[in-house]
Amino acid sequence: MRGKLPKTELLITFEAVARHESYTRAAEELALTQSAVFRQMAALEAFLNTELFSHAKKRIFLNDAGRYYLDMVRDTLNKFERDTHAIMTWQPTSRVIELAVNPTLSTHWLIPKLGEFNKSYPDVVININSLASVGDFLNRNYDAVIMREDFCAPLARVDSLFEEALLPVCSRTLPGYAGRKITVERLLDNFTLLHQSTRIESWVEWFALSGISSPRVKQGPRFDLISMLIAAVHSRLGVALLPRFSVQHDLDNGSMVIPCDVPMRTGNRFILTWRDDGVESGGMPLFRDWLLKQSAVERHALLQTL
Repeated sequence: MRGKLPKTELLITFEAVARHESYTRAAEELALTQSAVFRQMAALEAFLNTELFSHAKKRIFLNDAGRYYLDMVRDTLNKFERDTHAIMTWQPTSRVIELAVNPTLSTHWLIPKLGEFNKSYPDVVININSLASVGDFLNRNYDAVIMREDFCAPLARVDSLFEEALLPVCSRTLPGYAGRKITVERLLDNFTLLHQSTRIESWVEWFALSGISSPRVKQGPRFDLISMLIAAVHSRLGVALLPRFSVQHDLDNGSMVIPCDVPMRTGNRFILTWRDDGVESGGMPLFRDWLLKQSAVERHALLQTL
C-alpha cells in the first residue's frame, strides 16, 4: 500500500505560489480566491509538518525547505503532465520512444531530419525532451539519450555518432566580405569576431592553428547560446565559430558562407545511449539504425573539410 501523499491540487497551488511569490497572482492564475490559496498552503505545510515560506512586509519568499521541495514538485508535475498527455494521445499501434537530446543538436540537426524518419516509419512516435542538465538525465526515465560523450555516465548501451567540428561562418552579405576566401590574417584585421560565452577560448585556439596569437582575438561581443550566435551571424554582426551541424542548412542554402577553410576539431563526440531493457522491442532498433546512417553522413562531411 502506497504511503500517504499530499493532494495534487495542493502541489499545483504550491508551484504557482512559489513561482509568483504571491498568493494574489497565484489565485488569479488558478481561478481561486486568495483565501482558498492561503488555506491550501497552510494545509500543505501542516501535512508536511514543515514551513515552506518566509513572510516579510506582506511579501512571501521560499525558505530553504521550500526551494528544495519546489524542485521535486516541479519535476513530478512535469512528468505527470507529459505522461497524462501521452496516454490521452496513445494509440495501440504506435511505438513510442522517449528521447532526450542536447538542445542545440536537436534543434539544428535532429529535428530537421525527422521528417524522413517519420515518412519511413509512421507508426513510431519520437517524443523529444531537452537535455539541458545532468539532473534531466538522472531524474527522468528516458528510453534513449543523445548527448556529448563527456556529459555524464551513459546508460547500458552506447553507439558513437560523430565528432563536433567548429567552422568560421558569416552572412553571405556581411559588410566588407566580397564573397571570396580570405586569409586568417585578413579575417582578424577586418571583421568583428563573435564569441560564445561558454567557449570563450575557441577563437584563441582556432587562430593558434595558423600560428597567430593576439589580444584582438578575444575582442568582440559575447552571446550565451548558439541560437543567439546564429542570429547574430544572420544579422551581419560579424564572423562566428559554430558547429558544422548547427549551420549546415544555412551553408547549403547559401545564407551563410565559410570565409576561411580552417575547420577545427573540438574532441567533443556525440553518442546515442539507451537502456538495456526492451531494446529489441518497440521502435528503438529502427530509430537506432536510421540515426547511425545519418551520423555516417555527418562524419563523411567532417572528413571532407579537414
